[in-house]
Amino acid sequence: MLVLLKYFLIFVGGLAGVFIFYLAITGLWKGLTKLKKERLNEIIGLLFFLIFIFLLVSLFTFRTEDIRNLPTGKVYNFGGIAGYYISSWSFRYIGIPVFLMTLLLPLWGVFLLTHKKLERIVKPSALIIFLAYWINIIWSLPPFRNISKIPVSVCGLIGKESASFLIRITGTIGAYIILFLFLVFLLFTFTELSFSHLKIGLKRVRIVRKRKPSKAKKKVEEITVEKVIADVVEKPVEKKLPQVTIRLSEEIMKIEIDDKFKQDFLDFLNDLPPSEPAIAESELKANAMRLIDKLGDFGVSGHITTIGTGPVITRYEFEPGPGIKVSRISSLADDLALAMKAPKIRVVAPVPGKGTVGIEVPNRRRENVFIKELLMSEEFNKSSSLLTICLGKDIAGETVLADISRMPHLLIAGATGSGKSVCINSIISSILYKAEPKDVRFIMIDPKRLELPVYNGIPHLIFPVLTESKEAILILKQVVEWMEIRYREFAKVGVRDIEGYNKKIEEKKPYILIIVDELADLMIQASGEIEATLTRLAQMSRAVGIHLILATQRPSVDVITGLIKANFPARIAFQVASMTDSRTILDMIGAEKLLGRGDMLFLPPGKGIPVRLHGAYISTDEAKNIANLWSGLHLKGLFKNETEHPFEIAQEVIQSNIIEAIVNSNQIPGAEERIMGFSERIAEKYNIEIERLAMFFYNLEYYPPLAEQRCFEKEGPGEYGKPSREGIEEGLDEFFDEAKDIVIRHQQASVSLLQRKLKVGYARAGRLIDQLEMAGIVGPFEGSKPRKVLVGRHDTD
Repeated sequence: MLVLLKYFLIFVGGLAGVFIFYLAITGLWKGLTKLKKERLNEIIGLLFFLIFIFLLVSLFTFRTEDIRNLPTGKVYNFGGIAGYYISSWSFRYIGIPVFLMTLLLPLWGVFLLTHKKLERIVKPSALIIFLAYWINIIWSLPPFRNISKIPVSVCGLIGKESASFLIRITGTIGAYIILFLFLVFLLFTFTELSFSHLKIGLKRVRIVRKRKPSKAKKKVEEITVEKVIADVVEKPVEKKLPQVTIRLSEEIMKIEIDDKFKQDFLDFLNDLPPSEPAIAESELKANAMRLIDKLGDFGVSGHITTIGTGPVITRYEFEPGPGIKVSRISSLADDLALAMKAPKIRVVAPVPGKGTVGIEVPNRRRENVFIKELLMSEEFNKSSSLLTICLGKDIAGETVLADISRMPHLLIAGATGSGKSVCINSIISSILYKAEPKDVRFIMIDPKRLELPVYNGIPHLIFPVLTESKEAILILKQVVEWMEIRYREFAKVGVRDIEGYNKKIEEKKPYILIIVDELADLMIQASGEIEATLTRLAQMSRAVGIHLILATQRPSVDVITGLIKANFPARIAFQVASMTDSRTILDMIGAEKLLGRGDMLFLPPGKGIPVRLHGAYISTDEAKNIANLWSGLHLKGLFKNETEHPFEIAQEVIQSNIIEAIVNSNQIPGAEERIMGFSERIAEKYNIEIERLAMFFYNLEYYPPLAEQRCFEKEGPGEYGKPSREGIEEGLDEFFDEAKDIVIRHQQASVSLLQRKLKVGYARAGRLIDQLEMAGIVGPFEGSKPRKVLVGRHDTD
């Protein structure tokens, strides 16, 4: 009996032990699964460092004599018996290169602790492993070691057996050839090394060897200008270099958007933070009961049918009882906000297509919607239109996209700080993610000079960001002329719109997107001209691929006139100060009840009911990073035929933050000094002539020209191209004589030269060129070639 009791207790104790072990394992697993991904990565990273230290100590304290002490457990290895076995197996099979392989552990540990993308170290890790294998084999080949006498601990059994196999099959020389080819394969596969880099390196060595020690006869590598411009013949006697305008070739515009570009684009955006837990169901039910009780206090009976939770607000759909007027519920918005302890409550009475009233209550913890999440969404990537934009998420948390080509124009209004500028940045980023410069071009107008100048370096622009209202008005009139030119070209081909033209003609037309960040400043300057120009563009430009996005923080009737509003069916309203402002934007109230910081009402074209969204967020630094990405690619293309270091110089331009001085030198104080200082530093670093590099920067036509610009320059301005307050009023421009002297003195005529010397805008400099042509001073437009100067330096008439 006692024996049975003994075995029974042993059995029960065993079951209890298994149960306790199971609970411990499941508890540990649940704890790990509840940890945030970032915290889990940090724990694994620390674990990698600890394992690395243990392995390093075990390998350095390995002694073969420890095999005799294993029975007693008193080994010399600081890692104990486990350290001895690990180091013994490592030296036996891998050899000395095991030290190289252990470096993988701290490498991965650093990336995990700093939350960097692990994809970046996959190739380096593979390279380290294959290099260790390559070293194993090379050490096992003669004359480094005699294969029959080589100690196993040096190269390991893997290296020794591989070397023996190669020698048996190909001989010693064949083995070395195979290993050399294998090393070249590794370097070209897992690094950025290429034959072009080797070629550049050899050239630099030859240049250094050919240089003479005499400073007076020191030779410097020169940048050559594209053969698109006229050949420049340098005279050895003259020290002054001629001024040349660098024109863009068609190849420079070909910036291909592939998966690598999109990954780089997303890498420049901030990583998505861990999602916060949703509102508890018990809290939602408690809020619903509180709403029903409060409505009951005012004699409004009914019940909640549906609860929809979004990133910012939760909508409770209330079905009123018989005989209850909807207007009674709408009038109780402030009382409901008091009962729910909410800043504002918006009542949608009724919800379209349903027999309920929507009561929108702000969440206690609002969730941010990041642009990176929307760009990675399946809906956005499946969209075929290049003008698809990410707006945000609706009250159900679903991604909301819009196609500008179907709008076809967009009006945005909201108070300061409500999210208007962030929305514009999201729109621009959405297009830059998918569209190349040959597909979409921008004209950006920002009289406030706050948000849009950050995009000055992107090749999608037609002009630098316009900050002067007068110049912006002239450019808008010029766009009307471009629209007329496109209509004439479409008529010749026999098509109705830009889609038909691009399908029929090989040289495709890009979409033109005009973004105005503050419409009020333009309306103050010349309300009549602006209203007429915008109205004509809005009515006619859709078919030719020109679209408008107007934004203002003053949604008053003198800014958003009835004529403008009638031609902008798609509208976005952010938080405004009053119901009057809301009616001006949306023709209805509701925007005054928004919460700010991206909370918006989007009125799609053809629909009379706005949709409440929470806009996508993108920071100023992220927008700057995106602009720098595109600027770097464009600069690399510009320098491709001018220097052996296009990528390096492009990165230097970006890091030195002189891109705006290059693209908009006539508007930036001290631009010439900044460019010269940068040229001196870069010329010395990359062995380039200083003056040549500075003139290249200073006279560069940075933005790829449109076909309509060339046609406009050739035909001259039409009715809408003529200025009304500036420029030619009754004869020649007041700067005509100065422009004539500049062109004759420099023996070169270009818009950029006049912009820089006279400190005028692009439109006015273009008209001066036209007047000089009519006066017989410069020759006619010749496509990509510069105009000829017909008057010599010594001619006085």
